[in-house]
Amino acid sequence: SADSEAEEGKYKIVELYGGTFAMAMPAGMKDMSEVRQVPNHQEFYADSDTKISIITEINEYQSSVPDGKAAEFFFNNLAKDNDAKQTNILSKGEAKMPGFTEFSSSFIIGDHVVHERIDNRGDEMRVRVHMAVVRLKNVTSDFLVILSVPYKSAGLSEDERKMLVGIFQKILETFVVRSWAVFKGQ
Repeated sequence: SADSEAEEGKYKIVELYGGTFAMAMPAGMKDMSEVRQVPNHQEFYADSDTKISIITEINEYQSSVPDGKAAEFFFNNLAKDNDAKQTNILSKGEAKMPGFTEFSSSFIIGDHVVHERIDNRGDEMRVRVHMAVVRLKNVTSDFLVILSVPYKSAGLSEDERKMLVGIFQKILETFVVRSWAVFKGQ
């Protein structure tokens, strides 16, 4: 149908970590490693129009964190890394990721309250964070997908919330491992 063709035009399949993983993301997302330094364990995409960013991370497996608490652990870790003054968890649960049915995967959606500037000055800003964690025990890694967007204190509209959830679901539905090669010789 024309509707599904339009849907296809809105997304592109992106290969991550040299083709190790692949997932769909909005067509307007740009690879930030082309304009700034991005750590090796991360892939960072952003859209300057919508202010949406998508970051993936391969982290060392946190064996002391139970599967059921992994999303919350990494959500709070991200808050700490970003000097968030406050966090608010809106929902959490098991992530539906067809490409990872044999692994524990969970999601969390919430807000971080941060300062607009890195020096902790400037206006307070809220960041809506959608995070999924896949526990890749076979390669002693925790894989994170983080979709985030800053917003004003007035809050996100219903349409904006639905759009973000839609993007997040599309990422999780399409996310696949294409090769375990990157993990060999870790």
